[in-house]
Amino acid sequence: MDPDVIQRLRECVGEGNVLTRREDLIPYGFDGTAAIKEPAACVVFPETTEHVSGILRLSQERGIPVVTRGSGTGLSGGSVPVPEGIVLCLVKMDRVLEVDAANLTMLCEPGVITKAIDDAAAPLGLFYPPDPGS
Repeated sequence: MDPDVIQRLRECVGEGNVLTRREDLIPYGFDGTAAIKEPAACVVFPETTEHVSGILRLSQERGIPVVTRGSGTGLSGGSVPVPEGIVLCLVKMDRVLEVDAANLTMLCEPGVITKAIDDAAAPLGLFYPPDPGS
């Protein structure tokens, strides 16, 4: 990947939130199937919506494909990188923002795991049922 793009990504999200070393990228080249593999060019870990906007703005300017990724447990290849693309790994955006018991809704960031959803619902006498597609 173009070093200028890497530098701009680091400026956007911070040095420690951009992976480019081959050995660091290996786990992001496949999902739960492990049958479909593609090496990632870089992995970026945004922590805010502003970070996501900056990454997507840069990718749009440069015509760089972006693949989003959570924990990589999917079984369809949906989070497998595309050649020379950015992997947008959302695991650091992991906050439950609001629980509305009256309407049975919850507002979460995209990296929230199922257990955290269930834990946030429990004090209100609610639970999150198993979701085999999550």
